[in-house]
Formats: sequence, C-alpha cells, structure tokens
Amino acid sequence: MALTATADRPYGWRARCGFITPSPAHENNSYEFYLIAPEGVTIVMTSLGVVLSEGERSYAAGIERLPAATEEIMTRRPQSIMQAGVPIIAGRGWKFEDEILARIGSVTDTPAATDLGSCIKAMNALGMSRVAMLTPFDDKTHAQLAEYVANADIEVANAGSVVGEVAGGELRAYEVSTMDLGIVRRMAADLFRATPNADGVWITGALMPSVAVVETLEQELGVPVVSSMQAMAWQSLRLAGVDDEIPGFGRLLREL
Repeated sequence: MALTATADRPYGWRARCGFITPSPAHENNSYEFYLIAPEGVTIVMTSLGVVLSEGERSYAAGIERLPAATEEIMTRRPQSIMQAGVPIIAGRGWKFEDEILARIGSVTDTPAATDLGSCIKAMNALGMSRVAMLTPFDDKTHAQLAEYVANADIEVANAGSVVGEVAGGELRAYEVSTMDLGIVRRMAADLFRATPNADGVWITGALMPSVAVVETLEQELGVPVVSSMQAMAWQSLRLAGVDDEIPGFGRLLREL
C-alpha cells in the first residue's frame, strides 16, 4: 500500500484501525496489515505486555490490563479495535471472547472484535467446517483451539506446528516471526493433503507470517484459506467502514 498524504490530508484520512497485541514486541501485525490495507487506512497499536516465557501468569496480567490498553488506544481515535492473539481466549473456554469485548466496551463504544472471533466468522462465511490448522503453538494450545472452535461447528481435523521446524521444539518469537514464508506454504499444503475431507486451511497465530501465501495456497489447493492476520485485517476494516474488495490475499478479502 502507498501511504499517501497531502497538505490537507493526513495518513489515515480514510480510517484508523486499532490493534491491541498480546506482546510488547511485535512486527508482523503491522507489516501484514499494511500489505493488505487500501490507501488512506492506517493501524494504531498498543499491547497488553504479555511475556511468552511467563506463560499463564502473564496472560492473566495482560487481561487485567485490557481496559487501560483500550484507554491508551482510544487517545488516537481509531474507528475499530481488534484484540489480537488466539491463546489468550482459547485457553479460557468458549465465550471468553464475550468477556474480552465487555472489558473493551466498558471503556468505549467503538466497534471491536478479536483474533479468534474474526477467524471463526471468516471460516463460517467461507463455508469451512473441517479444517487443517497450522500454528506456531504446542499440542496443548492445539487442543484448546480445537475445543473452542468446535462450538462454532468447525472441526479441526488435523493440526500441525511450525515450531519444531524453525525453533527447535519451543516457541521462540524471533525464529517464528522471521521464518521463511516458503515453510508456511509447504507445511500448510502438506497438512491439508494429509487431512481427508478437509474443506479449508486455517493458519492461526499472527506471530507467524502468513498473508503473502494465502492466495497461492488457495490456488494450489482449491479450497479457502484463513489466516489470523488476514481475518483480523478483514474484520477491522469492515468494522471501520472500509468494505473494498482487496485482491491478492484470498477469497475472504476479495469476495466478502
């Protein structure tokens, strides 16, 4: 996207989308958003301060910080708010998204959504009900995600992680966030082909790069592909009133 501005028109003249990320250090959320976003749309970001090495304790502290993070982001007046991060919701069970949105809603009436909720909405919209899921997570998180989305009539028929491929068997943020996109494409395709009767691919965990291979995977496999950052961009743009058809990033942004 070309970020154009003139003497009488700033960056974000069309819309500003707020993102609250789990971890304070992040790169792919903003980069992949700008790959997708049309001219005149910018991203506004803050974080919950989640430290991966501290596990559940850090997630709990991050959830408590959500109203303060919402207040921070509202000082920049975005037209939508996205709470990024799927484990922060999946680990607490079905409908925990409602609590996340209620905490945001206690601060502002700006329309809001979550990463996991946006993925579910996207998969439902594309008719995906039996998916192969690729993540940067471990088996425990895979089980939590599968149990969560089953409540939305989505079956995770097969799950795989890139962690063993790029980070030696443990989630190390730098290795995952800077991994070769060719690995994501290959592993997603192999996982789908190893999953009988799958009708789509779900690539979740926005720490991992994904949006640049969505279109290619759809063409290669002949099924819809949803990734966390693609779904979050789609939903945040729609909530902000931007409903452009955006080519190059899958059926979700091109057709819905």
